[in-house]
Amino acid sequence: MDHQQQPQDHQPGTESTGDAAVDAQLEALDALDQLPVSEHQDVYAALHAGLRQVLDEEPTDA
Repeated sequence: MDHQQQPQDHQPGTESTGDAAVDAQLEALDALDQLPVSEHQDVYAALHAGLRQVLDEEPTDA
């Protein structure tokens, strides 16, 4: 399989990281196929900033 192709059964957003805050940030990737490529950079930049913020937070006891 070409490394750029996705498996036929792949559904964006169906896999969880186990961290709700991270999963919420990653949901932005689901919209990429609806956007022109010229707008992808902005989505990735916002995702990167959001993930850094979430991952830099102190963990809370559940």
